[in-house]
Amino acid sequence: MIAPARGLTMRAFPPKQAETLLDLWRATWLPLTGAALLAGALGFYIFGTAAASFKATPCSGACEHATPTGRPPALDGDNAEQFDKELTLPEWWMGITKLRKRIAEHADGHVLELAMGTGRNLEYFNWEPLNKRVEGKLSKVGGKIPRGVLSFTGLDISVDMLDVARKRLVKTVPPMEASAPIVRASTMADHTGGQLSYLNDQLRLIHSDAHHPIPGPASPATTKYDTVIQTFGLCSVSDPVAVVNNLAKVVKPGSGRIILLEHGKGWYGIVNGLLDRNAGKHFEKYGCWWNRDIEGLVEEAASKTPGLEIVKVERPNILQMGTLVWIELRVNDKTL
Repeated sequence: MIAPARGLTMRAFPPKQAETLLDLWRATWLPLTGAALLAGALGFYIFGTAAASFKATPCSGACEHATPTGRPPALDGDNAEQFDKELTLPEWWMGITKLRKRIAEHADGHVLELAMGTGRNLEYFNWEPLNKRVEGKLSKVGGKIPRGVLSFTGLDISVDMLDVARKRLVKTVPPMEASAPIVRASTMADHTGGQLSYLNDQLRLIHSDAHHPIPGPASPATTKYDTVIQTFGLCSVSDPVAVVNNLAKVVKPGSGRIILLEHGKGWYGIVNGLLDRNAGKHFEKYGCWWNRDIEGLVEEAASKTPGLEIVKVERPNILQMGTLVWIELRVNDKTL
């Protein structure tokens, strides 16, 4: 077994007696779905973290306008790994697993995943180009490099989440098992900036704030990423508009794509009202404002960022009543 590298250590926390997320999800699925059916709809927004919030300790007034840090206490230490395990069933039921696979199909070339959390997208990526590159066997087919991940950079503010992602990478990318990491120490005043680098810098895990400058790909052939991915991240950052602007700075103009899968306000007032009513409790436990207007925030970012264009907006999975948002963006090289 590979021990956590220096700089990305797991912190031990005493066991908690609270119900697990899965228990809470099971307990609240029927009443939530029933409420939605009474409203004349086919389903209701049920996310893995959501269920726990309805039974969380009531939020104190101090968190009503609190700013997310990306480091919720409920997801620290061993809790991060347990939380990751308990998301599997709710995400499958909600169709999020299918959406993660869809995101992975878009992961091509030099890939950045911001706010990667525990790395729940990693197992669906096509790692074959990177594996062959490491082995020195990568060759072009029809004059083009086969689709898939050539290099990968994963970034998150939580050391504990990154450690879970590291373990997942070892299982997912075969060359990782025999690769000793190069450890780079923190470089920022807030003690972020540290990173683990594997496979001659072709695979990196970086401990950093999404608002800080994002390093480009390790490849000397390019300074921009072909694909930038973020799933359920804009709810947990202090300035979503600034983060989207930050992503635009590192994606390749023209051909590069930014793909966001987020959750926030939906189509119907009754759903949004329930999200608003429980937003404080949810934030206090998970550090996530699940009632943000994601589409509006991205539109604001596009209006303030030169060349940034919204290519596609979808509200997948009708049973989630518009609370899941898929957004694709690009930077128009002709306007730069």
